[in-house]
Amino acid sequence: MFLTPIWNGFLNRKTFLFQLSRLCDLIPFLVIFILAQPCVTNAQIDRTVSELETKSVILTCPVNEAKCGKLHSLNWFKGEDRIAAMLLGETNVMNVNEKYQNRVTVVLNPYRLIINDLQIGDEDIYLCDTTFFIPEESCDNFNGYRIELRVLVPPSEVIILDAKGDRIENGNTVGPMQERQSLKATCTVKNTRPQPEVGWFRGSKRLTTYSPTHDIKDGLFTSTLELDWSLSREDLAQEIECRVKSAAMPETIVKKFSINLQVRPTSIEMNGVEHHTVQGSKVILTCDIHGARPPVNLTWYNVTTPITTEENILTEIRTKAFEKNDGTYHTQSELIFNATRFENDRVFRCEAENIVIQINREKPISSALTLEVLYPPVVKVSPPEVVTNTSEIVLLNCEYVANPASLTNVVWYRNNEVVNVNNTDRYQGGNSENVALVIKSTEKDDTGNYSCQLSNSIGKGVSEQEINLDVQYVPIVEVVMIPEGPVKESDESNVTLFCNIIGANPSLLTKVRWYANSTLLKELPDCEETNEDLCHIDPSKLLLESIGRGFFYNYSCEGLNAAGWGPRSEDKELMVHYEPGPASLSNFPLIAVKKKSVVLTCSVDDPGYPDSNRFVTTQAVQNNNKKAISYPILITYHTVKALKSNEADIALESFLLQKMPQKLSTPSENSSQTILSSESSPFNEIKETHALIDFNYNNSPCTLLTLTTYTKKLQLVVLYTGLQSNLVSSTYALYRKMGKFTFNAQMISKPNRYRWLRGGRGPLQDVVTKDWTVEPVGLDSRTNYSCYAYNEGGRGIMATVNLKVHAPPFFIKNLPPYTGILHSSTNANLTCRIECVPRCEISWLKGGIPIEKNNTKYFVKEKYMESSPATGDFESMLSVLHFNMSNWPQQKFDIEADNDNYTCLSTSNSVGPSVKSSTYFSIEYSPINTTVSEENVYIEEDTKPERIFCNARANPEPSYKWIFKNETIANGNFLTFDFGLRRNQNGIYSCMAYNKHGNDLAHTVITVQFKPDCNIKRENINGQDTLVCTAFGKPSEADFSWSIKGENETIENLGSGYPNDLSDKSFYVLKADYGITRTYRCLANNTVGSGTFCEIEVDEQLAWWQRWEENTLVILLTGILVLLLIVVIICCIIIYVCRRRRRQDKLHDKSSSMGEPLTEPCEYENLPFHGLQTAPNKPLNATSFEDEFIYADLESQHYGPINYKAASLYAKVKKNKITGVLDENK
Repeated sequence: MFLTPIWNGFLNRKTFLFQLSRLCDLIPFLVIFILAQPCVTNAQIDRTVSELETKSVILTCPVNEAKCGKLHSLNWFKGEDRIAAMLLGETNVMNVNEKYQNRVTVVLNPYRLIINDLQIGDEDIYLCDTTFFIPEESCDNFNGYRIELRVLVPPSEVIILDAKGDRIENGNTVGPMQERQSLKATCTVKNTRPQPEVGWFRGSKRLTTYSPTHDIKDGLFTSTLELDWSLSREDLAQEIECRVKSAAMPETIVKKFSINLQVRPTSIEMNGVEHHTVQGSKVILTCDIHGARPPVNLTWYNVTTPITTEENILTEIRTKAFEKNDGTYHTQSELIFNATRFENDRVFRCEAENIVIQINREKPISSALTLEVLYPPVVKVSPPEVVTNTSEIVLLNCEYVANPASLTNVVWYRNNEVVNVNNTDRYQGGNSENVALVIKSTEKDDTGNYSCQLSNSIGKGVSEQEINLDVQYVPIVEVVMIPEGPVKESDESNVTLFCNIIGANPSLLTKVRWYANSTLLKELPDCEETNEDLCHIDPSKLLLESIGRGFFYNYSCEGLNAAGWGPRSEDKELMVHYEPGPASLSNFPLIAVKKKSVVLTCSVDDPGYPDSNRFVTTQAVQNNNKKAISYPILITYHTVKALKSNEADIALESFLLQKMPQKLSTPSENSSQTILSSESSPFNEIKETHALIDFNYNNSPCTLLTLTTYTKKLQLVVLYTGLQSNLVSSTYALYRKMGKFTFNAQMISKPNRYRWLRGGRGPLQDVVTKDWTVEPVGLDSRTNYSCYAYNEGGRGIMATVNLKVHAPPFFIKNLPPYTGILHSSTNANLTCRIECVPRCEISWLKGGIPIEKNNTKYFVKEKYMESSPATGDFESMLSVLHFNMSNWPQQKFDIEADNDNYTCLSTSNSVGPSVKSSTYFSIEYSPINTTVSEENVYIEEDTKPERIFCNARANPEPSYKWIFKNETIANGNFLTFDFGLRRNQNGIYSCMAYNKHGNDLAHTVITVQFKPDCNIKRENINGQDTLVCTAFGKPSEADFSWSIKGENETIENLGSGYPNDLSDKSFYVLKADYGITRTYRCLANNTVGSGTFCEIEVDEQLAWWQRWEENTLVILLTGILVLLLIVVIICCIIIYVCRRRRRQDKLHDKSSSMGEPLTEPCEYENLPFHGLQTAPNKPLNATSFEDEFIYADLESQHYGPINYKAASLYAKVKKNKITGVLDENK
C-alpha cells in the first residue's frame, strides 16, 4: 500500500531515466520496509509527549549514525499507518501522506516530525523506523523509536447540580436542610481529555461517595460524581467542595457551596427556686437551651397545662436567643410569677423544640423543677349534711391542705360560736393531733351548722362550707335469718326472717314489706277482714315452715316509720342444699399401661345443690355522689361470671384487694362453670393501677391502697368479698382515678365436689375434682377405684370400677454393655429379666444369630417371676444362658475366637414392642508377649537416651510401669528421660505390663559410657621399681600414655608403658640411675575420649626393703612380732619364779627385823610395775583401825606409811589388835 505514492513521486520527476536508475537502489529499502510492517505495534514506548489541542507539537527521532552506521532511510508511522518517509542519499527524497500534507512536516538534522493544529485524532503512538546501509553490531535501534502523543483538552465547564437537577452556583448556600437529612448533589466535568480525577471534600476530609461515571464522545470525556451525604452537626459552618484534577490543567478546579444546616438542640437546663418559697413571693424560673439552629420555640408548662401570659396577666415570660460561633443558638427564657398555694408540689416544665424536632416528629426536649410553696391551711368540712339519731356517735371531718402540714391551732364553731372541745365527756378530737370532731353521744342541742378554723406557722384558714347536723331519717333495715343458711332439705326445718332496724327516727316500724327475688311477697300487718290473724302481729318477723328447695329465693324488706318508707334492704339469699344423684365411673383407656396415665371420670346426672359456680349481679353503676354504704367484713368464696368490661375491671381490683390472686383459664363456650387452674398460664397481662377503697363499716378509717390488676381480656374472674352473717348481700365501692364505682354481689355456696377411694380406702384428701388422672400407672394402680359426689346437701351414691393394668416388655435386669470372663474360667453365664404383661418369651443371640436349643455349648434356664409390690415390678420372665464348658474345645475359652456380642431378646405383647439388651462377651487374660523397643542401649554420660517403648498383649488392656533398682520410676508404656544419665544410673530397666489378672516383665539394659579416670601406685614387681596406672571408665578398655613433668613445666613423653594383658592397667618401670625428685603423669583414654592426667611424685630410688613385694614385707614383720612376744612371755615367767622364792626366804629368816629392807634392790627393779609413780605419803594413825587386817599402804610403826613396793610383804602377816605388832599368819 505504500508503493503507490512513492511510485507516483518518481513519475513526477523530469528525468525518467535517472529515476529508473535509482529504482534499483530503492528495491532493498522497499523489501526491508515491508518486512518491518508487522512489528509496529506491541512495542515499548520510548517517550511520551503531551500537548494542548490546536497547538503544534514536535516529535524528534534520535539517530546515532556514529553507533549504528550510515542512515539509509527513515519512516514515520501513526499507529499502523505510515504518514511520512525519507530516502537519504545524494538527493534526499521525502514524502508525506496526502491526508497529513497540510499539517505534517518532516525535518532533517535533527530528524523531526512537526504536527501543526493538533487535533484529538492525532493522539496515538508514533513510530520512527530507521534503516541503515550496514548496521553496526553496537547498534540497538533495530525496533525503531516510539513516541506516545497525548492530546490535552481542558474541561469546557465544571458544574454542580442539586437533587432536582438545578444548578448550584459556586459559593452559593443550599438549604435550609436538617441534620440526618441526606445531601444529594452531582459534580459534572464536561468535554475534557484525558479522563479527570473528581472528588468531594469537606475541608481536608474527603467524603465517601460512589465511583464516578465517565462518558466519552468525539474523544472528549464527561465525568460525573454523585454525592449522597448524611448531614450531621459536624457540617455546621462548613463548605462542600468538588475538586477536579487533570493533566490538561495546571491547577485543581474547585467548585464549592455552603449549607444552611438546621440542627436539634443538644441540652436544656432549668434553674430557679432552690428550696422553697412563700405564697405571694415573686418566683423567677430560668430555662437555657443550647446547640439549636434555628432557635427553639419554648413553652412553659404547669404540670401538663401550658402557661400563657394572656390567661394570667400576673405571669411574665421573657425569651431571648444568642447566636454562637458555630452557627447554633443559645436560647434563654425566664418565667416570672407570684407564688400561690396552687403551685405547691407542682412540676414546672420548660419544653423546647425547633423545626428539626418537628419534621422528625420527635418528642420535644424538656427540663422540670418541682416548686414547694409554703401557705396557710385551706379548710374543707364534710359531710355537708349529717342525719343521725340521738345517742349516736357523729364524726365531723375537717380536711385541709397546708404547707407546712403541721398545725399550731384548731378551733370548731357551731352556729359561729366556739365549741368547747376540752369537754372530753362529750367530744373527742378537735385538736392539732386529730382535727376531726367526734360527738360521742348526740343530743337535741347538737343540731346546727358546724365550721372549722385551722392555723399553721404561715397563717390561718376557715372552712367556707358548714356541716348541717340533723337527727331524723327513715328506717334503714336489714334481713337476718335464724338460723342463717344454708339449710338442708332433708332436715325439714323452719327459718324465721327478721327485718332489723339499722337506724330510724322514730325507730318504730309501723309496716314492713317483704320481698322474694325483688317481688312483693307480703306487706305486714295485713288487717283485711279475711286475714285478721295477720293484723296484730310484729311485721318485722316472717316465719317459713318445712324448708325445701322451693324456698330458694333472695329475701329483702323495707320498713315504714313517721318519716316514711325507708329503702329496701340488701337481698339475703336463703340457700337450700340437697345431695347429688348416683355417680357413674369410667376410665380411659379401658386397660391402663404401666408408666402411662389413665383418666378416671366421675359424673352425676343430678348435680344437686349447690351444683356449680354462679353469680347474680346488678349492673355496675358509675356514681360520683357520695353516700353511706354498708360493707362486708367476713371473707367468703364468690365467683363473678360474664361481666362487662368495666365490671370485670372492678371485680379484679376487689379480688386482688384480698391478696389472693389466682391464675385463670378460659371456659368452654357451652359451659356455665368457672374453670380455675393454678397450673395453666394466665391469659391476662399485668398493669399498674390505683384505687381508693372506702371502708366505712363500723366507723373504720379510709385506706389508700396500691393494687396490681389485669387488663380486660377475660370476663371471668374469681372474687373474694366479705359477707356478714346478718346481711343479705354485700356492696362494694371503689374510688379509682376516673371516678367511683359500685356493684352488688350475691353470695352462693361452693360448687359440687367429689370424693375418691382407692382400694376401698379413703376418701383421698388431695383429689376432689370430677376427673382424676393417675400418672404414672404402676403396680399399685391395679386395684379398684370408687367415687361419689357430695355438697353441703349431703353425699350421693358411690360408683366403683376395677382397673386392669398391663406392662409392655421392659428390662428389670438387662445385660451390662461389657462382660469380661477369664479365659481359664470353668463356669460362665449371662442373665436377663424382662417385665411383660401379658407374658412374653425370651431368646438368646450370638453375633446377631439365634442360639439353637440343640447347641450343646449352651443351655438356658427360664423362670416366670411373680409381681413384686416392694419394687413395683409386674410379672416378669427370668432367663439365664449357661456356657457348658465341658463341650468347649479344651474346656476353656479361646482368647481370640470366643469374643462376641450376646443379645437377650424378648417377644412383643399387646401393649409394647419387643426389647433387647446386648453385651460384648470378652475373653480376658493376663499380659503376655511383653517386649521393649530396645533391649540394649549405649549412651555417653549426661546424654538423654531415645524414648523406649513397651508393648504387651492382654485383655483388659494392660497398664505399664518401669522399675529400676526395685523402685517405680515411670508409669505408661514408654520410658522417657528429661535429663542426661549419670554413670550411677547404669543398669537394667524393667517394664512391667499388668492388669487385674497378672503381670509380665521385659528388660532393657542401659549402659552409660564415660571417660576414664586414673590413679598411680608405686610397686615392686618382680624386683623392679614400677609405677602402675589404673583406669576407671566405661568401657573399661583404655589406652595409656606416660610422661614426666619437669621443674620448668617441660613435658617428656615416655610412651605407652610396658605391654601387658590387662586392659585397664599400664606399667612403667623406673630406672635405677636417678637421684632427684620427678613427677610422673599418666593419661588414659577410651572410645568416649581422654580423661584427666593423674600424677605421682617420685622423690628418690627405693630402698632395698621398698623393693620387696607387699606380701614379703607382711610375712617378715609378722615373724618379728611373734619372736618379741615369745621373749616377753619367758621374761615374765622368770621374774615370777624369782620373786616367789625371795619372799619365802624373807619370811623364814629369823634374824631379820622389820626395820630392814624387805626386798633386794634388784628384785624390785625386775617387777613389772617398776618405774610407776610412788604413792603419796599420807600419815595414818594405826590405832584408829579397829579391824585386824593389815593394809598394803600402812606400816604400824610410828614413822608413818611405807612405800608401795614393800606393801606386798605384809600380805602374809597379821596385826595384833592390842599391841599393833605384826605376827605371821599361821
